[in-house]
Amino acid sequence: MSKHAIHLPLIKRTKYRFQKLKMCKKCQCYSVLKGKNCPECGTVFKGVEGIAKAYVWKQLYSETLWILLFVCLGGIFAPTIGARYYTLITGVSFTLGYVILTFIFFKGESFYQLRKLIFTDILKIKTGIQHDSNQAREDIKENNVSAAYDKLLEIGELIYNDQLKIRTVIALNKIALRKDMNLELEHLLPSSYDKEFVKYALEVGKINRQLIKKSCIAYFIKYKMEIIHDFGVDTLMSIAGTALRMKLYIHEFSEFIQENIDYFPKERILRLCSIIHSHPEENWGGLAEITQQHVLIKYSYDPDFKPYIKGKLALELS
Repeated sequence: MSKHAIHLPLIKRTKYRFQKLKMCKKCQCYSVLKGKNCPECGTVFKGVEGIAKAYVWKQLYSETLWILLFVCLGGIFAPTIGARYYTLITGVSFTLGYVILTFIFFKGESFYQLRKLIFTDILKIKTGIQHDSNQAREDIKENNVSAAYDKLLEIGELIYNDQLKIRTVIALNKIALRKDMNLELEHLLPSSYDKEFVKYALEVGKINRQLIKKSCIAYFIKYKMEIIHDFGVDTLMSIAGTALRMKLYIHEFSEFIQENIDYFPKERILRLCSIIHSHPEENWGGLAEITQQHVLIKYSYDPDFKPYIKGKLALELS
């Protein structure tokens, strides 16, 4: 099946993750998708931050009315005119002070109410996000990849679990990836082996090897037997070759490189020799010796390797 040629949507970032979350006050359901209206009842969604602020305003209004009511009752039942004046002046002063203090601490009170709302409705929020994710899954089934990926990106701004990662990868595997796309890899790493992710990572590696970083290489090493079974040994070799990009990675994955050094093409061996030769002060351990032996056996008459063989000094163990 041919892949879809689409433009990956840009996500409007928010300062805080919770600002993506919105609620239908009629259905009491939550969502993080772009739609302004609840799909169930058509009611306009309200952002949770706005709901928390509205609650504080409502609380201020009702409590102020109660205070003024008690002040008026105190004035009515005051035994003397003087007491009535004192009651009214004190009550109004107290009310003004209460309103001013509420304004001063409005942000903190709003945040407290927001936390309270989220913790109280945590199960409803999970249900709403799961519903959003299921919508994306249906879009994938219907081959509406662009809409599915857009939904998954919106959900990913709030929460990123394995289910969401895998669904995102499935959507990306249906897209014709290009160099000009804002691709990501590390954030999509699942916690267990997933064939769809490996397929996506290999495609990304062909487009931009710079995206194959430490955590991704470690993932391939951890699940190397499964990867060999599903994709063949050449797949693992390409990742091992990617580990030669940086001196740090060569140190980190030294054993992995040693295991696969016989399968590296000439340019990869040249790269490895160059790095080892350029850093004689480093403790390369067994890798330097194995690389030296490999070069002497396979490339001893190759002029490109002459700087690394002469006198056997260039690849000496430090």
